[in-house]
Amino acid sequence: MEILGIMGMQELLVILLLATIVLGPERMVRAAREMGKHARNLKSYFSALSEELKTELEILDEVNQVKSEVEKELNGRK
Repeated sequence: MEILGIMGMQELLVILLLATIVLGPERMVRAAREMGKHARNLKSYFSALSEELKTELEILDEVNQVKSEVEKELNGRK
């Protein structure tokens, strides 16, 4: 199984093993917590960004709808 199409399970295990060797068990736990916090913050940020983008796209759709109605009305008067 690949993560995001980049990294397989074997690569992930090698990275975790190397991180444990380099950081040691105590610092590895702290680093994992920090990475979890950053991942949650990123997820929250992208979720808010997605919601904002949805709202903007809905507004754009409404503007386009009004524009087409105005164009119809103007073309009907000619």
